[in-house]
Amino acid sequence: MRFLDAIGLWIRTALNDGWLWVVTLNYQEWFLFLGITSALGFMCMRGFGSRSGY
Repeated sequence: MRFLDAIGLWIRTALNDGWLWVVTLNYQEWFLFLGITSALGFMCMRGFGSRSGY
């Protein structure tokens, strides 16, 4: 059970640290973050493989 508690603590800490990083972004960093996230989302929606084989 200690192992699962340690994993839960690690995840909560990572989420908290990530949120603190996002909160400290300035105007330019927000647009850069938005652009990178949008590009990655577009690539995932488009798909990485060829659909001609289906």
